Amino acid sequence: MLVLGVAMISMLSAAGAFLFVSQRYMETSIESHLASVARLHAQRIDEFMNFLTSELRLISSRTPLRKAVTDYVDRRDNAALDQINSILSDAKRSVSSFENLLLYGIDGKLITSISALSLESQQLDSGMRDKLLSNYQVTSTIIGAEGRRVIQVGGPMMDGNRAIGILVVLTSMEPLRAASSGSGGWVSEELIITEADAKGHDKAITPLRFAMAEDVPPLTLTQIKEQDKIKSDERNLLSGKDYRGVAVLASTQMLKNPAWTIMVKIDQDDAFRPIRDQRDLWLAMMLLVLVLVAIIGVWLSSYFTMPILGLAEVAVMIASGDFKRRMQHFSRDELGMLSYSVNRMADKLVDVSAELETQLRLQHERADRLNDQLIHANNELHWLSRTDSLTKLFNRRTLEETLENEWLRAIRTGHSLAAIMLDLDFFKSINDISGHASGDECLRRVGSVLKETVQRSGDFVARYGGEEFVILVIDANIEHACTFAERIRTRLAEEAIPHPSSDLAPVVTASMGITAMIPSNDRSPQELLDLADRALYLAKARGRNRIETVGPDQT
Repeated sequence: MLVLGVAMISMLSAAGAFLFVSQRYMETSIESHLASVARLHAQRIDEFMNFLTSELRLISSRTPLRKAVTDYVDRRDNAALDQINSILSDAKRSVSSFENLLLYGIDGKLITSISALSLESQQLDSGMRDKLLSNYQVTSTIIGAEGRRVIQVGGPMMDGNRAIGILVVLTSMEPLRAASSGSGGWVSEELIITEADAKGHDKAITPLRFAMAEDVPPLTLTQIKEQDKIKSDERNLLSGKDYRGVAVLASTQMLKNPAWTIMVKIDQDDAFRPIRDQRDLWLAMMLLVLVLVAIIGVWLSSYFTMPILGLAEVAVMIASGDFKRRMQHFSRDELGMLSYSVNRMADKLVDVSAELETQLRLQHERADRLNDQLIHANNELHWLSRTDSLTKLFNRRTLEETLENEWLRAIRTGHSLAAIMLDLDFFKSINDISGHASGDECLRRVGSVLKETVQRSGDFVARYGGEEFVILVIDANIEHACTFAERIRTRLAEEAIPHPSSDLAPVVTASMGITAMIPSNDRSPQELLDLADRALYLAKARGRNRIETVGPDQT
């Protein structure tokens, strides 16, 4: 009985410790997985929304569109309205994800729409109108009689400091629906994206995998806290019941614009099934060992005391996790068979333990590989979002960020900042006569020339849009920038890119506008680009293939 009691206590202690460690490890793994999936989806959605907002900003900044909207708002010119529709139609065709482009007046009334509209889209409510006039907003909305939900991105159109309208784009929810329709590592894993309605209640805007209807009560989840007194911080793992009334574990990620909540959840029953299976296995193994020990101890206790004591000792060692000990009693009777069975069981446990360690190592290696792939993909995506795919130069978004940083740095140091705006002369005729492939090749070669010429540390070159490029020259006045621009003209001439229909030369030439100023807090970085654009306009008006300058004191 003493041996039986010792074996029982030892095995129960080992099983309890193993199950406790397994529970903690499983919770940590679930928390890490759910948080990682939630962050990944939040990052993808944020990048998609940034893309939509950037495209909308780019459309709103087009000078012909702003001029046409101003003419229509001021004079109700029908020709201006036709031009607005033409520009917006071209913009819609250029971005495949756009379903519709709408232009509203500052009073919230619809001016024009590229596609057919439902009645509720004819007028913006006052709250949404005020938000869109102040900043770019991303929301989801329901359109049409069928109640289809779409993503709505809108923001103000400005003519200088004057708001002249509100530009809104509608795009499909299909990318979000596709993301929420799949499952991850668990059968019950589900991605839910919610948005607060007018009453402040969370509303699911993606399909629910396990619900026939989308109109279900919001999820009720609470945060799990650490029980260890040494740690006072809260964990990110959430628990509670979902819309089915099933206990779940979840992790959330909040988005600012749009104000959505990304939630990834799994059923607790599904999450802790491996632990229950291990617990049942341990209970079965302990029951088997204890029954064998009890039968042999009662039946042969008076005849084989020493072998039984040895058997009990080995059983205790196995229960405590030491699988190296083996029985040394090899008789032909039942005790010998039991000894052989215990040894075989220890061998099996060694094999199972080794297999579990191998599988765990393989899972860790796979997780490391996936993490490396994810990091590489994120870095590649970040680089693609900052560069122009055709010329491999930085894009307009990166230019705006760099100009803002250099402007603030120049305010601190008191250095001058120069900008060169370059436009290829008669570039449109290359596309019209030789085709867009020749136009693209021309832009690539010009981009290579600019990249080779702009070699000084700190200077920056970007494709501004179409055939326009911008070069920022750090710590330079107008004279230094003119010297820099002449070097660019010389390199373009040496490159001798063919131009089949230029009125100036048989090769590609460029007009350049230059300005420079010492930044201050009462000026904005946009003024630098506006002055360079004004100088470029003078260069084209005075014959092209030349350099013109405009100083900050010139109006």
